[in-house]
Amino acid sequence: MVMSVETWFAGTLEAKKTSTDARIRFQFMRFIRFPFAAVAALGLSVSPTIAQESKPSPDVANRLQQAQNFFSQGENRVRDAKYREALEAYNQAIQLNPTWGSPYISRGAVRSKLGDHQGAVQDLDQAVQLNPTDATIYAHRGSARFNLGETQAALEDLNQAIQLNPNLAAAYVNRGFIRSQSQSWDEAIADFDQALRVEPKFVPALVNRGFARLQKGDRQAALTDLNEAIKLQPNSAEAFLARGTIQHEIGESEKAISDFSQAIRLKPNLSDAYYNRAQVNAQLGYLEAAEADLTKLATLTPDRATVFHQRGMLRAALENSEGAIADYNQALKLDPNFAPAIKSRGDLRAASGDKQGAIADYSQAVQIQPNFAAALSQRAELREKLGDRFGATQDFSAAVDVDSNNPGAFENRGEARMKTGDIQGAIADFSRAISLDSNRPNAFYHRGVLLMRMGNRQSAIVDLQRAADLYLQKGDAEGYRNTLAQMN
Repeated sequence: MVMSVETWFAGTLEAKKTSTDARIRFQFMRFIRFPFAAVAALGLSVSPTIAQESKPSPDVANRLQQAQNFFSQGENRVRDAKYREALEAYNQAIQLNPTWGSPYISRGAVRSKLGDHQGAVQDLDQAVQLNPTDATIYAHRGSARFNLGETQAALEDLNQAIQLNPNLAAAYVNRGFIRSQSQSWDEAIADFDQALRVEPKFVPALVNRGFARLQKGDRQAALTDLNEAIKLQPNSAEAFLARGTIQHEIGESEKAISDFSQAIRLKPNLSDAYYNRAQVNAQLGYLEAAEADLTKLATLTPDRATVFHQRGMLRAALENSEGAIADYNQALKLDPNFAPAIKSRGDLRAASGDKQGAIADYSQAVQIQPNFAAALSQRAELREKLGDRFGATQDFSAAVDVDSNNPGAFENRGEARMKTGDIQGAIADFSRAISLDSNRPNAFYHRGVLLMRMGNRQSAIVDLQRAADLYLQKGDAEGYRNTLAQMN
């Protein structure tokens, strides 16, 4: 029986529509792995036994046979993925023979599959009492305990499983997965290696090792593991999804899309494949295709606010403002405190000229998330346009406090300070922006203008010359002409 856990790995993507300057920022690409793969119920007693009698009475023998029949029925239902029906069959088997361990193990695994990890642990505790030397019981219980957040207890169970059966490959994979959660990559890889020594074609070990190798920066080795996993299990949608993620990481975006598409063909409702393909499509500028993927994802996962928010950003870039607003509002209906969606709605309101409505949205976003630098900066810009220079400076200062390594934040505050007459403060901000990014023509230009105003012509000319060079490199003719005019 397979117990799976979703794992996310960060992969910030940006997409730019070629005909506009709108940018779309997404958060995570998902890497689906096989952390708790088959802990097979091999070695379990498949025939119920009873200790009291060497030869059971006809009634007892009939009860044992019925328990066996229900147990077999449950196993068949599991193979057909009919977990609720399997659960009922195991219940019957346990009721008929409560001292037989196998149904407890199988029912525990099914309960965990259905999300009842506490119930799974209870069943597996009972199984341990009945058969304390069965490694698979500890392996299953370790999986359930991990899903309950009991990491140390899970490791103890997996260690016990490995001690009882050093050839239980899934136990090594599960322990390696848990170690990977604490970024103990070397120890995790050692576990996956051992699993593959025990079982050289064990796909979960290959997929997990590929992930760990990717985290260590060995992308080619990671890709090799996923290629081998797909060779061994060509109908695994999850393996294609994982390889697609690696393809994206190594810059093979079209191959990534191909892998995600194959994952969808194999499993049409695999939501993470649509999510990942949308990210890469957006990055490549295929915004309509990305929107279509997110639309499908919204039907598969209608309760996820992030999906509607991301589709809203795509629709805004495609100049479908009405659709974008509808998506932002739906995201907020699902999660009223989703600050990024509120901020995005404010962006659209600002673009449509509704400055007060935009400021209201930015203020709400900041109230929910006080360190939201982008919302603070956008509110500052609008306040400045409305003549509230003091409020603008306050917001820019707050944005700087949140992100002290963002040159744009210092540049923005510098411009606000310059307009309020705080020349020294403005020069300090432009200098800080330049120290963080020496290719910012506006910062050099404004600092040069201020230095010229203060009578420091020599330093001013140096700054203005640098600004002119950068404007020229960027193809900004107006900036270049304005800079030359300041120098003459």
